[in-house]
Amino acid sequence: MWIIIGIMLVLLVFAAVSWAIMEQRKAAGQVADFELAKKALLNEHVDQSIKEAKKISLSGQALKEYEAIQGQYSYLKKTLFAQMDQVRVEAERKTAGLNVWATKHSLRKLLALTKEAAQVQASIKDGLNNLYKQNERHHAIIHQLHEERAVILKRIEDEPENFGPSAKALIDFVKDGEDNYQRYLDLVEQGEAVEASEVFETLGMEAGQLTHYLQSIPLIFVQLNQKFIEQIQEIVSGKVDLEKRGVIFDNQLVQADLERIDQDRLKALDALESLKIKEATDLQLRLNQEIQDLYDVLEKELNAYRLYFKQQEVVQEAFDRISEQNHSLMIELAYLKGRFQFANDEDGQQQGYAKEIEDLVTGQQEVSSALSDKTMTYSEAVARQEKWLTVMQELDRDQVALYKQIEAFQPALKSAKTYSDDYIGQLKDLKRSLERRDLPGLPKLFLDHFFALSDEMARLDTAVNASQVDLDAVQRQVNIVSSDLDTLKEEAKVVAEQADLSVALMQYASRYVDENGQMAQALQKASKLYNDEFDYAAVIGEIKPVLNEIEPDAYARLVANQNSIEL
Repeated sequence: MWIIIGIMLVLLVFAAVSWAIMEQRKAAGQVADFELAKKALLNEHVDQSIKEAKKISLSGQALKEYEAIQGQYSYLKKTLFAQMDQVRVEAERKTAGLNVWATKHSLRKLLALTKEAAQVQASIKDGLNNLYKQNERHHAIIHQLHEERAVILKRIEDEPENFGPSAKALIDFVKDGEDNYQRYLDLVEQGEAVEASEVFETLGMEAGQLTHYLQSIPLIFVQLNQKFIEQIQEIVSGKVDLEKRGVIFDNQLVQADLERIDQDRLKALDALESLKIKEATDLQLRLNQEIQDLYDVLEKELNAYRLYFKQQEVVQEAFDRISEQNHSLMIELAYLKGRFQFANDEDGQQQGYAKEIEDLVTGQQEVSSALSDKTMTYSEAVARQEKWLTVMQELDRDQVALYKQIEAFQPALKSAKTYSDDYIGQLKDLKRSLERRDLPGLPKLFLDHFFALSDEMARLDTAVNASQVDLDAVQRQVNIVSSDLDTLKEEAKVVAEQADLSVALMQYASRYVDENGQMAQALQKASKLYNDEFDYAAVIGEIKPVLNEIEPDAYARLVANQNSIEL
């Protein structure tokens, strides 16, 4: 059994080794194929094509494309081919062993590098083709311009309405280009490739410039010499028409804008004469904006003219309202002044508002006069209107607030009088309630508070019945009396409770007088405090500690049995 298994294992190993050897031989052949593929890539004569491309006239974008091709070719030779050689050597070494998987990994890597090299080479070939086509187009354009120079010159001479002051400089530019073209042909014929390339680059730049001139100059000149002039005439005539309708303009400002536009237009024509297309284009754009700004001025003043008269009705309504408010304030304050003191300068506020209204009248008169004299535009007048409306809105709010404030004077005084009478009645009721309790007298501190409150009430009564009432002082006095009266009511309740408790304690303590000398002494002192000094709290203080020693729960029981006091 074991012999059979051993034989099978040997056969398996032999088979595996045989398979590995066959795979490695196959891989060795594939490595050789990759070497042939690399040689095929090298045999594409790319190097020669790049060298020949360098000889053609290169400039501008073509030069950048050529430099990119050179970079790709350098990457192909110095990087990709070097990596392919390295991986190929590594793969050949691995085919000598039995590690099939390592060999396959190297082959896959070699395949990826070969594909990338083929793609780079294809990109180089496409770039070279594009470069040659571009060069051919460039040559075709230059030759075409050469063929059409006579036509171009005739067009420039025959179309002064399109080329204007630039015609002479443009004709000179075309003739100079023809001289350079002849020089280029001579250099080519003489085999001076480098110099010919430089002249060809100049021709290419001139061809581009000439195309740009032929396209741009007519567009710019037509705008400068026709469109802008027509627009200026339209603005001037439009301004005259609007002035006939009553619209007012700042003539100095408009005239200054027109002069600046004319100066910029002449500068742009000078720039065209010198073929300074960039400068002429910038001036053209600026002129377009300046003219648009003038159109905006006309539209702005027309809209302001319409808005002024529409808004004037709103201004007048607001003005009538605040004027009526101020007049009502003045009458009400004149009436109240004989009855009240104005602690917050209410009449001064009214006079301040009156001054603002007077200033508004002056401002409206100034604007009306300026519009009649045409020394102010309607846009400026509208701005003044908007300021007036803001001021009048604030005046409306402030005068309404002041009116509500003084409108409350009479009700406030009436309320204060009601409170004064009510407080006096409450104090009298409190006094009668204490008198009905048949007390020997009242504590000095309570009496001090009572008479102090009586004085405060007298001051309140005097304040509310004064010939000129100071409402702020009255309100302060009402608050003082209200607070002190509440305090005095609490004190009166405490005095009544202490008096009742004092009587109950003295009656209860009298049962211990014969048997307890300390109680007899305390009761004698308490009786004097009650009848002579009316200090009911002191009575409680004398008897309570002695009673608590004799009968600990007696004081608490007496307090619990006290009837609630209602004054």
